[in-house]
Amino acid sequence: GLGSNRKLNILSINTSTKQYSLAVMKDEILLGEYILPSGPSHFSNLMPSIDDLLIKVGLEPQKLDGLIVALGPGSFTGIRIGLSVVKGLSQCLNIPIIGVPTLVAMASQLPYLNEDICPLVTSRKGEVFTALFRWGANGQLSRLIEDTCLKINDLSSITGNKAIFIGNDFNNQGPILKQQFGEKKILAPANLWNLKASSLGILGLKKLKKGHSDSLSELVPIYLREVDIRLPKEVS
Repeated sequence: GLGSNRKLNILSINTSTKQYSLAVMKDEILLGEYILPSGPSHFSNLMPSIDDLLIKVGLEPQKLDGLIVALGPGSFTGIRIGLSVVKGLSQCLNIPIIGVPTLVAMASQLPYLNEDICPLVTSRKGEVFTALFRWGANGQLSRLIEDTCLKINDLSSITGNKAIFIGNDFNNQGPILKQQFGEKKILAPANLWNLKASSLGILGLKKLKKGHSDSLSELVPIYLREVDIRLPKEVS
């Protein structure tokens, strides 16, 4: 097990939102972080980017103590890529993986606010994966609404009078939210949008410190609607 006194070197990976992000941390301290465009051509860049980041921060892969990965909801293809990368690294380096839900980690990027926090991740056209969170007096983030998939125009059905939005596509979601809510709702600053791998790292580190490790059966994408994959029908 991992001693809770020793500082842990962790690599965290987010491939669930519009931008990919990689972070290397020593406990809570961020050593280096990349934010990369997502897309089919960028899958091939993921491993070289990980190698490059580790070189830049001066850490050999063998010195990593754990891996943190975003489980979604979000880009199904992206999440599967992230999971396959961390599973490969975990087997190769014999280190644990912690999976973190995307919307929880996004909400955690807006710490200690009094308002409800509403994270959004693009689903199919016009729809978003979303949930609602609130910070408690104890500094813990609590969930008000389970992850759900909604038309972006129906967000008012879950957000009360006050909510702060943090999405994954400011160019497209920002104007829609401003048009829908006017001054009633607040958008987090655009540079805080998307999901930083370091935010995953902070959340996953707590579990690693307790000696937790997710099993392969727990490391599956969180998705909230039927995936558009035509499976061959069984012929009886």
